Amino acid sequence: MSFYKYILNHLFLPIGDTLFNGSYIKNIKEWKRLDAKSELELDQLQNVKLHNILNYAIKNVPFYNNQKSTELNTFPILTKSILRDQTNNLVSKKYTISKLNKHHSSGSSGEQSFTYMTKEHTFYLRALQTHWWTWSGFNIGDNLLQFGISQKRGGLKRFKDFFFRTTYIKAFGLSETELIRTLQKVSKKRNLYIAGYPSVINQLAETAIKNSSSVTINGVICFGDKLFSHYKKTIKKGFGNHISIIDTYGCAEGLLMACKHDLDYYYIMSPHVYIEIVDDNGKPVNDGEMGNVLVTSLTNYAMPLIRYKLGDLAIKLPKESYPEKKLLNYPLLQKVVGRETDIIKTINKITLNVHSFTGVFEYFQEIKQYKIIQNTLESIIIEYIADNKYVVDSTVLNRIKTKLEVLTKSDLKINFKKVDIIKPTNSGKLQIIESNLKSS
Repeated sequence: MSFYKYILNHLFLPIGDTLFNGSYIKNIKEWKRLDAKSELELDQLQNVKLHNILNYAIKNVPFYNNQKSTELNTFPILTKSILRDQTNNLVSKKYTISKLNKHHSSGSSGEQSFTYMTKEHTFYLRALQTHWWTWSGFNIGDNLLQFGISQKRGGLKRFKDFFFRTTYIKAFGLSETELIRTLQKVSKKRNLYIAGYPSVINQLAETAIKNSSSVTINGVICFGDKLFSHYKKTIKKGFGNHISIIDTYGCAEGLLMACKHDLDYYYIMSPHVYIEIVDDNGKPVNDGEMGNVLVTSLTNYAMPLIRYKLGDLAIKLPKESYPEKKLLNYPLLQKVVGRETDIIKTINKITLNVHSFTGVFEYFQEIKQYKIIQNTLESIIIEYIADNKYVVDSTVLNRIKTKLEVLTKSDLKINFKKVDIIKPTNSGKLQIIESNLKSS
């Protein structure tokens, strides 16, 4: 360990926890201990945590006041619409909502919602995320190229980036010129890791291949959208077959559900979440069968999320199919089923993924749901459903349009269309982008 990393881990981070009354270091150490537990110990721990959160919710969360049974399958399925409309009733009576941290859902399904948690729980999630990253070989203090959706990096965030040796790049609307500039910016950094959306990292790898870049990458951590097999091949071709690629599964509502490590399956973080796979009627399907993901948070007591329907489809790996040799004893998710993320293209070859739009719309609570439709390279149509609690007029729409024009460099004509309903795909899943462009 270098002197800087030693000082960072043993001096600066503990001081930071003390100053901000945080528990970041403590939680990282706890996850290391959990990694060493047996399958039986992890199952028992999860069952205790599930029992505790269900009992707590019945006693302290107004939404569950009429819930009689503590059996999980008797609790109602929590949808994004319920989460949005019943936000106040879903917060525990033991907490004041104004004193909690507010988190926007990613909105990648086109329907937004909001969750609340304590500052301590935010530290818990950051620690778990960091713990996942170490599975790629990353250590706190290594150089990091991170793609994110924050459009503005204030003074505190810029200081954090400097402190943690992070090069932060926006994850949307990147032209080929900007990708080349990014590669040049990190070309001389040692012990470099990349973290961000697979679709963007794939673009960076394509640019590296095209321009014969010699950037040395140790590992890649993927989050935010789906890591497709062709992305993985391109990333390895662009940065070397030796690199480790960690694929994570989580959501912005404060649920870090599963992560790949030594296997081609996802380890479910059972001390943090309880995952059910059910059919369209809410009935459990057999392991090995595809169904809807319902997730229960075992750690957020400020706003317990119980049987939350994400809109994802997944498959649990049957116990009899578990590999004999595996590094960890968490339960396994066989596959997260999802369509290939559609992208919006422009004439000047700017590409925008789902998070290009969620990074804008998450700040407009006036829009309840939206969908981006592209039929030509020159324009897009934004269908939207207005929230009845707000007024959606030309001023709001123009503000959205202005922000999107910055991303597209005014390369697209943007048209708005108010609708009463946005239909899901044939699979029943809401889709934020509908690209009707012919493949080139």
